[in-house]
Formats: sequence, structure tokens, C-alpha cells
Amino acid sequence: MAGDGEVIIDVRAVAVENVDKAIAAGTHYAGETYIGRFPVIPAFDGIGTLPDGTLVGLGDIRPPHGALAEKVAVPQGSYVPIPDGIAPAVATVMASAITAMSMKAAAGSVPGETVLVQGATGVAGRLAVKVARLLGAGRIVATGRDDNQLREVRAIGADTVINTAVSDEALAQAYLDARGDGYDVVVDYLWGRPPARSCCARWCPGRSRSASRPG
Repeated sequence: MAGDGEVIIDVRAVAVENVDKAIAAGTHYAGETYIGRFPVIPAFDGIGTLPDGTLVGLGDIRPPHGALAEKVAVPQGSYVPIPDGIAPAVATVMASAITAMSMKAAAGSVPGETVLVQGATGVAGRLAVKVARLLGAGRIVATGRDDNQLREVRAIGADTVINTAVSDEALAQAYLDARGDGYDVVVDYLWGRPPARSCCARWCPGRSRSASRPG
């Protein structure tokens, strides 16, 4: 049943990711947030149809009923239309669409803001860097563990890169040095030590918005 400001979406396809499996198995450190009570249905996002039949990519699902349910309740606007001609199963693996939806709808990204992409050297992270640039980000700070890959990430649009394979103290200082006036939007594909060290909310309370997808 939809609550205030929510819409019920019929789920058509879901890509079950490693993080979904880890949370269901109880091995993901952030799993308690999503399976704090039972019963629970896993998966963070998917493809479904609105009541009028429009095919959309959806996220920000109200727990404990994840995307593997037949129907899910999501806030109005936490979905984006899927172009005509794309099958639901194909759309589930189009990470760029989900990334763009998360940054635009969930985080409310607007041109000129500073975006922090955690785990930017992976496929989804690189897409997030490109999407942030297309959305008009003023500054993009990207993190990863490999200097060669971080150089590639800089070449595709990151303004500043941070290598996370350093001590906790050095990593925390790197986030501070790179933050400028503060991080407005955080796209997090890591959910682990680097995000814990970044402490973005502490540095700009009430300002940072998350477009995170645990990974």
C-alpha cells in the first residue's frame, strides 16, 4: 500500500548484485540497516511499470520490501522513464541510467556542485564521473586504489583523485584537502573504510546528499 508521496510500481526485472547476496547472507557490514527486521525482500533497484504502464528504472525502495518483490513502494520521483524499445531485462544492466537517476532524483544534483565519487575506478564509478560531468558538476573528486586507473578517471572528467590505499590518517587528510567548500553529493560504490574516513556529513552538516548504492 502506498504511503503519502509514494507510488506503487510493478517490478518487471531486477539485476541481483553481489551486495544484495551479501546482505541476504548477513555478511555485509551495513546489512542491519536493510534487514533489521523480518521478513525482508532483497535488492535495491530494478525496472518496473507505473500504474499508467510507463516503464521506469526505480530506486529508493521503502524497506523491508526490496526490488525482488512483485510490487514496491517508492517515493514520487524516485524513478526515471526507460526509452522505448529497451526490454526490462536489458535495462537492469544499464548502470548509467541507475547512476543518473540516483544522482538527479535521490541526491538532487544541480549544476555547479562538488561531487565525490567513491570507487571511481570501476565501471559504475567511471560512469558516475561521466554522469556528474553531464549533469554540470562544478568539481568532481574521485577515489580508488590504483594510480594508473585514477589517471584514467581524471582523463574522463575527474578534477581531483584520491588514492585510498594509504593509512587512515593520510586518507582522512586527503578528503579534507580535496573537499574545497565541501562535498554536495556523494556517490558511494564502496561502503567501507574510505567512506568511514571521509566523514563528509561531519564536514558539511545538513549539506551533503547521498546517491549511494552499497557495493
